[in-house]
Amino acid sequence: MDETRRHLIKGILTGGTLLALGIPRITQAAPINQSLFDSTHNCKLLMGATPIDEAFAKGAQTACALYSSYRQGILPAFQLEDELLTNPVRIVDLLTQSHNMRWVAVMDDANAAIFTELVRNAEGRLLALGSHTSISSDNISLPLRHVWTTASPAYSAGELLASILMQNQHNFSIVENFLAPPRGDRAGKEANLSEFLSYQWADQAPIRLHCAGVSPLEASQLIGWRASENWQPIFSQTDGSSTYQDKTASATAIELPQFDNWIEVTGYATVATALDKGIHQELCSSRAFVHRSVQRYPDQHGLAGKHFVSFVIDV
Repeated sequence: MDETRRHLIKGILTGGTLLALGIPRITQAAPINQSLFDSTHNCKLLMGATPIDEAFAKGAQTACALYSSYRQGILPAFQLEDELLTNPVRIVDLLTQSHNMRWVAVMDDANAAIFTELVRNAEGRLLALGSHTSISSDNISLPLRHVWTTASPAYSAGELLASILMQNQHNFSIVENFLAPPRGDRAGKEANLSEFLSYQWADQAPIRLHCAGVSPLEASQLIGWRASENWQPIFSQTDGSSTYQDKTASATAIELPQFDNWIEVTGYATVATALDKGIHQELCSSRAFVHRSVQRYPDQHGLAGKHFVSFVIDV
């Protein structure tokens, strides 16, 4: 079967399944308690037998090595073959038997459509659902595109991902939609991104836009938001550092590791957030990061034109 026809069939299956069955409800995470502590310290990786598995897993394991002492920093992984199509009951059993477990899953569109229904049946809590795409065209302004819907900013990987991608001179957009405001002591913190200029809608403060190398008007058009001249700049103090550092891992700031490609970065940012190592939780309902570099778009190591779906779920 040729690649074009294969993608068409996947699209039909995905759209039909989601329309007929819906997607599992993305739930607001419970307050920090023993149950949440257990889930973040019992995190597993579910690989969907896609061409990006190896790269995503490399970034995921890097995050686990930095942020988790579980099994000497190795994230346990479960490799899917054809189970979602041939033996979905096995996946249901896997989920229902994973009490106080947090799963980070990656798969293609067709398997993702089936997996969402299995999560619903297992009464799992879907904390984050992401769509990640690299467009293989020299004429595209933003070849990398990430779109997340999350329970709250507590599960936002956008700022961490944006910082690393920008450091590597990628052209990208990251759009995040939050279903509930942040909760707890970290609620309402402003992003501290010295590389970006930050804006909010004059008539809709919960919407935030962080731009670099592009105006807010053009950025909003590129990501499909309503074009508006009413963006107001947000002024915040920064430390003036040109190198992004993760200040949440320990009392001493550490430099972020280097990655070979954008999929490794995505795996790193997703798992770091799943392990409760998010950066900031802006008080907003939606936010976006848009970056356009003046330099040539970096080599993708054969990973251009890729698309996959990610999940973070608690069961």
